[in-house]
Amino acid sequence: MGIFCLVALVWLASVKNRKPSPAEARAIVKSAEELLSAQKPDLALQKLQTLVDSAPDHSQANFLLGHCYYLKKNYEEAAHYFSQVPADSEYYQPALINSAKACLQSARMEQAEAALKAFLKVNPHSPPAITELQWLYFNQFRLREAQELLNSNLTQAENPYPLLYHLLQMEFKPPIAQESISLLKRINDAEPGQASIVLALGYCYWKLGQTNQARELIEQSLAINPTRLETILTAADFYLETGDLEKIQKLLQPVKKYPAELQQQLQQDDRWHFLKSRLYFQDDELPQALEEIQLALKLNPNEIKYLQHSGTLNQATGEYAAAKTQFQRAKLLASSHQELYQYVASGALEKPTREDCQQIAAHLETLGKTQQALLWKKIAASI
Repeated sequence: MGIFCLVALVWLASVKNRKPSPAEARAIVKSAEELLSAQKPDLALQKLQTLVDSAPDHSQANFLLGHCYYLKKNYEEAAHYFSQVPADSEYYQPALINSAKACLQSARMEQAEAALKAFLKVNPHSPPAITELQWLYFNQFRLREAQELLNSNLTQAENPYPLLYHLLQMEFKPPIAQESISLLKRINDAEPGQASIVLALGYCYWKLGQTNQARELIEQSLAINPTRLETILTAADFYLETGDLEKIQKLLQPVKKYPAELQQQLQQDDRWHFLKSRLYFQDDELPQALEEIQLALKLNPNEIKYLQHSGTLNQATGEYAAAKTQFQRAKLLASSHQELYQYVASGALEKPTREDCQQIAAHLETLGKTQQALLWKKIAASI
């Protein structure tokens, strides 16, 4: 009897683990699809799980299994099975989008970001994916990345107006710490240890004047990922404002002490040079401060605060003509910046007239945003 039972168990195991034939697999998938159409995800899940257990590389089964788990609100398992769909499968792109949605539902923002970026690599101008990633950045106070994302898609967009609209809205109606902190707390409680979320939460506390909590979270983000560009820049800005010179000097150490890829990112980031200039100015090292602000302006020549800082430095070194030129340039840019703010605040962007579009284009041209200006002119011409 014992031998019989053992043989029976071995037989059952071999049947269970036997890879089904292509015809059998198609029949299981078809049955699962019918069950899903009939709103029976539990029964579909059972069939698909058996298929995936014996044929783990079956892309359609993995995709449908992810869908089953998503319907059951088991978002972690859903993301897992969506991620099993290989890049050469016809289900790869929808699997990436669905994986991103599942990760967003389960507060795993960094995994959602990775899935959206992977999707945009193969489908770079997808409006839904761009919008999803844009808001992910926005809610984490990562405005520079959000703006770069929208700007990079302007010329290829079939209808650039939504991108142009959000670029202006984002600049003049940025996220507010007091409104965002509760959402970020919920995300951090649900899925702790995400460097970008921890940093955004620290930034909120900083802007709300709660520097002890801010410092703790910013340093936690640095500990999680010490070579993340946005964390380094935010931490350095925080330490500079709070007077922690030892820590900021450590962060703004010679760039060659960072990994090669990060070195390149820092050297090409105007914010890095602006921070260094401010630190040199604070230490009364004016030549070095001037050198760094010139590098910042070379990368971003129309940043008002850079021009004002450069004017102050030139004034301090007796270069009054240069200071006057920079202050005048800053004043001109600030005037256009204020005019654009009025357009956003008034709600005129919702249904802009031809004249509105022309005026917006003129101010954007003054601010050096020539691509946006050209597209607003095209919109004006089409009205």
